[in-house]
Amino acid sequence: MINLKIISGTDRPNSNALRVSKYVQQLYQKESIDADIIDLQEFPLDKVKGGKYGEDLPAVDDFVQQAVTADGLVVVCPEYNGGYPGILKMFIDYLPFPNSLDKKPIALIGEANGAFGALRAVEQLQQVFGYRHAHIFPERVFISRVSENFDEQEGIKNELQQQLLDAQIGGFPKFIKNVQEEESLIAEG
Repeated sequence: MINLKIISGTDRPNSNALRVSKYVQQLYQKESIDADIIDLQEFPLDKVKGGKYGEDLPAVDDFVQQAVTADGLVVVCPEYNGGYPGILKMFIDYLPFPNSLDKKPIALIGEANGAFGALRAVEQLQQVFGYRHAHIFPERVFISRVSENFDEQEGIKNELQQQLLDAQIGGFPKFIKNVQEEESLIAEG
């Protein structure tokens, strides 16, 4: 059984990222894959105020451990001011370095009210995850004009974008298994 986590990449209340995350969760459940949501609204921000890197922070450690122990991550990322949200950066910064994302399979979904569906934000995330040695699933999804183009029950109104999401959901679990098998073979020598 795959331990899949979906990261709702913002702490904004009533966010489109959380709405999309819940929809994606339902699609994975239809494929018989349990996928829990890591809602960054719940990140213990009060525990890191003042930059407490390197300190013993049990609440933060417990929160980020959800991602550390996952077999794969689906990151649903909005675009804020031409980039990804600060809370997502904070979350990534508190993941143990360097091993927590090393060879971790990651799928990316961008969503924005603009025409490009968070393309810039997703590309910035790819750089960060690449630096951390994660394995990026190549089939990214960009939901443009999300407020008009997305419904929590029906999904994405743009047929091509919905097909791309369906393809990502169908392919990402196989990608995770392939990465796990490859890592197992490497470990065996």
